Amino acid sequence: MENLSSNPIALDVEGRQLVRNPARKRWFLVSLLLSTWVPIAFFVFVFPSRGAVSGLAGIKTVFLFLGTAHVPATLFFYLDKNFSGIIRKHAARYIYVPVALIVVTGLIFAFSNTITQAFVLLIYWAWQAFHYGRQNVGIYAFGSIAETGTGPRKEEKLAIEFGTILAILGTFKILGTAVAPQYLHHTFDLFYQVGFVAFFAVLVFSVVVYIKFFRHTTLLKSCLFFTSVLFFLPVFISTDNNIGFLSYAIAHGLQYIIFMTVISATASGNEARSYSYKSLAQLAGLLLIVGLAFWRVADLRETEIVKSTWAYARVADFLFGAVLGATMAHFVVDADAWRLSIESRREYIKKRFSFVFD
Repeated sequence: MENLSSNPIALDVEGRQLVRNPARKRWFLVSLLLSTWVPIAFFVFVFPSRGAVSGLAGIKTVFLFLGTAHVPATLFFYLDKNFSGIIRKHAARYIYVPVALIVVTGLIFAFSNTITQAFVLLIYWAWQAFHYGRQNVGIYAFGSIAETGTGPRKEEKLAIEFGTILAILGTFKILGTAVAPQYLHHTFDLFYQVGFVAFFAVLVFSVVVYIKFFRHTTLLKSCLFFTSVLFFLPVFISTDNNIGFLSYAIAHGLQYIIFMTVISATASGNEARSYSYKSLAQLAGLLLIVGLAFWRVADLRETEIVKSTWAYARVADFLFGAVLGATMAHFVVDADAWRLSIESRREYIKKRFSFVFD
């Protein structure tokens, strides 16, 4: 494939001339790296030893909010008139399936027993780790195209995907042990031990792959590759929830907010240097208002008036399950919206990220 970043002038999807901005591209990639490294470093190295410090507790709260609030950012696709045609043509994926997930999961948590709820959570956590891994592949694809004009090699994607599979195995122990039946605990321990050993094999494989394609890489692309491969390493550093889950979960959320910020900023469809401040304000509103509701819905179940009243408790449980279902709907929508193999999605993304795909 021709190196798309070699020409000084390019045309957008509507034929307008664009001026390349390499600095903009580099800042975008660096922001993705920082959004990954900073929360992981905070939860792995800083918070465990100094968590009682009030300032650090405040930082953790901000991180937790952003990690949760990134899910409602997906709603911006429904506000973007340039994406509305895709939604209309694929109503099942974008409307019917999300609504079904929200309602069914809400009803499960409102009226089913704890065992059923536990298995729903286990499915959710496995799907969540898979979703995180798919975003890692996507981020590396963006970085590869931005830096060298070509997408990632099959072997590079395999290295990232192998790490995701092992993360799913480790996640069952870190998150699942607290809710799963006792008879599954030994299996989760075994999964974790296998994942721990195999993760080192994945690291060796990734180094071999990196050496194989070393002549076709850059410093930023190299950083993005190993960041994606090692994204789930905290799973096997500690089984503490802060280190083994929140560290990378919040990194994922911050990455997504950066992507959706670019989507909303360029939603006007004007030339590459212009920004849609109205759309940015809409995204901010989704993050703050809907994000706050998502963040606090679990607390509603713990209030005294709710716990002491059957009807209130059922409503609170339904809302908790509905938010869980909405998060799974976010997985469903994102799996299609960012699929560059489909022409309509590819043209939409290329227009929004013209500074990457030039």
